[in-house]
Formats: sequence, structure tokens, C-alpha cells
Amino acid sequence: MTLFMTELHVVDPESMARWYAEVLGLRIVLRDFPKGFVLLEAPGGGRLALKRSERGGSGCRLVFQVEDPDAERVRLQALAISVSEASDNTEESYREVRLTDPEGTPITLFAWSGRTETG
Repeated sequence: MTLFMTELHVVDPESMARWYAEVLGLRIVLRDFPKGFVLLEAPGGGRLALKRSERGGSGCRLVFQVEDPDAERVRLQALAISVSEASDNTEESYREVRLTDPEGTPITLFAWSGRTETG
């Protein structure tokens, strides 16, 4: 399992991306301002996604890239972990399952559909 990115919900992804780039030296690798999404990459590795939210600071979602979301779902269910049905995001070409940690932090486990790159 690989931690793909950490997602922060912010009011203004564009200005926040500039702040993270200027203050912390993260590199902007993907901008989708109409959808309110910016992906940054840290020099030593790791990704930070900024996603527009009316409330800002409303939460964080951990997103892990896995080989097979369906197999992960079976494994998690065997551990008595509540996990969503697997679903496909055809617009962005990935398959995912969702769960939360014991304190309610949302977690997504996903795999790209029909492509092999990780970013």
C-alpha cells in the first residue's frame, strides 16, 4: 500500500497552492481550478491535494493507492471493518472503496483503471 496523497479542504485552492509553493517549497503538478483542485508535490516526496470546500478546513481525507480495491475490501471486511462497496469513477479513471478510521477520518483506497502511472 502506498500513501498517494493527503487532501485538505480549503476555501481558495488557488491562493492556498501559491502559499504552499512559496512558503513550503511544494511544486504545483496539477491545476484544475474550475473543479477546485490543485495537486502539489513535496521535494522529498509525498503529495498534497487542495480541494475547494465552502467551509474550508472542514476535513482531511487520506488517499491510498492500492493494487486492487476489491481485494482490499474483502481483507478489511474480514477484519470487521466497515467499508463501502467498490465504485468506479469513470470520469477520472479509477476504482475506489471508502472507509473511516476509528475517529472518523475519511480514507479512500483506489486503483487507476486502464492506466499505470501514479500521478
